[in-house]
Amino acid sequence: MKLYPAYEWFLTPHWVRRFGPLKLIQASLLDRVGLHFFTLYSSLNGVLTGALGLAGVVLTERLGATDLQMGIYTALSVVVMLLGIVGSELVEGRDKRPYILTLGLLSRGALFLFLLCYNAWLFIVVGGLFFVLNALLMPAIFSMWQSNISAEARGKLWGLAVIVTTLVMMAAAYGVGKVLDWNPDSFRWLFPVAGVVAMLGIVTLAISPLRGAYKLSRAPQRMTLRSTLIAPVQSFVRLLAEDRKYLNFELVFFLYGLAVMLLFPIIPIYIVEVAEMTYGQASIATLVIGQLGVLALPPLWGMLMDRTGPMFLCMVVFAVLALFPLILLVGLGTGPGTALTLGVVYLAHLVFGIGMSGVHVAWSMGPVMFAGSRDASGYSGAHVTITGIRGLIGPMLGALGKMYFGFLPVLVVSAALFTVASLGMYLLRRHYGPLRPPVSAEADAA
Repeated sequence: MKLYPAYEWFLTPHWVRRFGPLKLIQASLLDRVGLHFFTLYSSLNGVLTGALGLAGVVLTERLGATDLQMGIYTALSVVVMLLGIVGSELVEGRDKRPYILTLGLLSRGALFLFLLCYNAWLFIVVGGLFFVLNALLMPAIFSMWQSNISAEARGKLWGLAVIVTTLVMMAAAYGVGKVLDWNPDSFRWLFPVAGVVAMLGIVTLAISPLRGAYKLSRAPQRMTLRSTLIAPVQSFVRLLAEDRKYLNFELVFFLYGLAVMLLFPIIPIYIVEVAEMTYGQASIATLVIGQLGVLALPPLWGMLMDRTGPMFLCMVVFAVLALFPLILLVGLGTGPGTALTLGVVYLAHLVFGIGMSGVHVAWSMGPVMFAGSRDASGYSGAHVTITGIRGLIGPMLGALGKMYFGFLPVLVVSAALFTVASLGMYLLRRHYGPLRPPVSAEADAA
C-alpha cells in the first residue's frame, strides 16, 4: 500500500525503538509495536466516536425525534451487534487485515449519507447502516488486539490505549458541540468529516504487522452461505454450551446491559427536556465529564482485572453504575434548566464515567481472557451478539416506559438491575474463583 512518506514514517515500528513515550512503557518490544498501531487506529477513530456521541441530542433537539424514534435509533445501535457472530465467522482463521480495510472504509464512507438527512427517519436509516457495517467489523478489531499483544499485558496496555483515545474523543466532542451551537445544521458535514479521519485509523490498523504466532500456515476454508449465516449461530450456541463459566458470566452481564440500555434512549431526552442544555453543555456532560473516569482509571481497572479477573471487576463497577440513575432522579425535582439541575447532570455523568471506564475494560478484554490461548474471535463475537440480543429489549422498554410513565420508573428499574448484576458477579466469583490470563510462552520468548 502506497503512503505519503511522513505518514509512513509515523507508522513504522522502528519508530518505537528510537523515539516516543512508548519507550517508557514496561512491555516487550512486540507488545509496544502492537500498542503503537492499535493506539493510532483507536485515536483516529476517537474523533468519530466523539462526533457521533452527540447524535442522540441532534436527533432529539434539531430533528424533533419522538420518544419512539429515539427508542428505535438506540435499539438499532445495539441490535445490529447480533451480526457479531457473522463477523466472527467471516474472519476466524483468516488474516483480519484485508477484512478490516474493506469493511472499515465502507462503514466510515457511509457517513457521507448524513449530507442528505433532513428529518429524523432519514437520520435513523443512515445511522442504522453505519451500525450494521461497524458491528460486522468489531470482532476482527478485537482479534487484532489479541494477535499483537501478549496475554499477560493486554489488560494494562488496553487501559493505556483507552486513555489516549479518550483524550482525542473529548476534544473532538467539545469542538463538535461548539460548532453545533453555532450552526445546528452543521452535523450534516461534521459527521462525514469525522468519518474521513476514522478512515485513516482503519488504514493504520490494516497495514500493521501480524505477530508470528497468529500468522496463518494454511489457507482458510472457502466461505459459503451455510458457513456465513448458519455456522455462526451453531458456533455461538456450541461455545456457550461448552464453556459454562463464560455462559454464566454473560447471563449476569446481560442484567447490567439491560440496565444501561433502559437509559440509552431517555438520556438525550432528559438533557433536552429536563436539563435544557445546549449542545456545548451536553458535550461537556456526556463526552468530557462523562469520560474523565475513562481517562484516568482504565490502567487501574486493567491491572485489577489482571489480578482478580473480570468477575470481581464487574462486581465493583456495576455497583458504582447503580448510582447514576439515582443521581438523575434528584434532577427531576430541581426544576428544568436550573443551575442545580445542570450540576446534577454533570455529577451523574462523572459517576457514570467512573463505572463505564471499568466496563470498557471488562467488555473488551473479558472475552479475550476467557478465550485464553484460543482464537478470541468466537468469544468476542458471542459477547457482541448477546449485546445485540439485549438491544432487542432494553432501549424500546426504556423509550416506552418514558413515553407512558415518565422518567421516574425507568430510572428506578435501571438502578435495581445494576444492583442485582453486581450481586450476581459477586456470587459467580465466589463459585468459580478468580480468572487470570494465561502466561504465554511467546511473551517469554520475546
